[in-house]
Amino acid sequence: MAQPAFAPLFHANGGPDFLAVIPDMFLDDAGPSANPRFRDLHRMIGLLDAVELPQVAHHLAASLASAVEPDPDYVEAMANWADRWNCAWVSDHLAFMEIAAPGGASTAGLALTPPFDRQILDLMVPRIQRLLARLRRPFLIENSAYFVRFEDSELDEPAFLNELCARSGCGLLLDLHNLYVNAVNFGFDPFAFLGGLDLSRVVEIHIAGGCELEGVWSDAHAGPPPEPVWALLDACARRCPNLRAVTFEMHESWLPEVGMDAVAATLARARALWPAAAAGRRGRT
Repeated sequence: MAQPAFAPLFHANGGPDFLAVIPDMFLDDAGPSANPRFRDLHRMIGLLDAVELPQVAHHLAASLASAVEPDPDYVEAMANWADRWNCAWVSDHLAFMEIAAPGGASTAGLALTPPFDRQILDLMVPRIQRLLARLRRPFLIENSAYFVRFEDSELDEPAFLNELCARSGCGLLLDLHNLYVNAVNFGFDPFAFLGGLDLSRVVEIHIAGGCELEGVWSDAHAGPPPEPVWALLDACARRCPNLRAVTFEMHESWLPEVGMDAVAATLARARALWPAAAAGRRGRT
């Protein structure tokens, strides 16, 4: 992920091959009444101007699973950013942030995962189709980490994702650390999850590290991935025929503790897995 503390890596041998950029971190939202509403944070934009790496855009707040329609200004900002930086694809989460209320929508302040119900599918499919039409490039939905699970959901998560992608035409951003978080906290087999997922929809994979907090494993982006995440990557990357990228996510606030050498080593380990994964995918075509 593109954050200022990692800038030295962007110019180094063995650095990243591309940047996954969170546009929300690079723009100031001045509010619906402002014109222009979204304004550059110039120091952050300068970080991107200084490197020549391909980009993908990873958003936080499209809120596609909300009872409230996506903010049209935000959708327009997504499209403008993708055009401006020639992003190969755009992604956001299977989640909602906006909450319907009698006095108008309010913001939860964090991404919440909806129940895996057909009503949510019927809500999300046309929204993603409209988003695809506006973006004019691939859109990926990411499986989210969650800390509350709706036990009465009509579908399991892999079946929900499979149907969402098939009906809407979007691809899948498979976050293996999010999968690991959910498997640890709710006691299910992440490899069985992968077995139920249509891996042909996977275009990008996320890996990351987390930490334990009060007995709960969190998606803190706290450093290199734990070994079970590497095992998931090794198990599934060669089975994703349309995989185009593996992204390492880490929050820069952890860098003093983790160190730049560990970040570089994580990039190197992920890169070393790519040839075998690519050969495995070719063997399946």
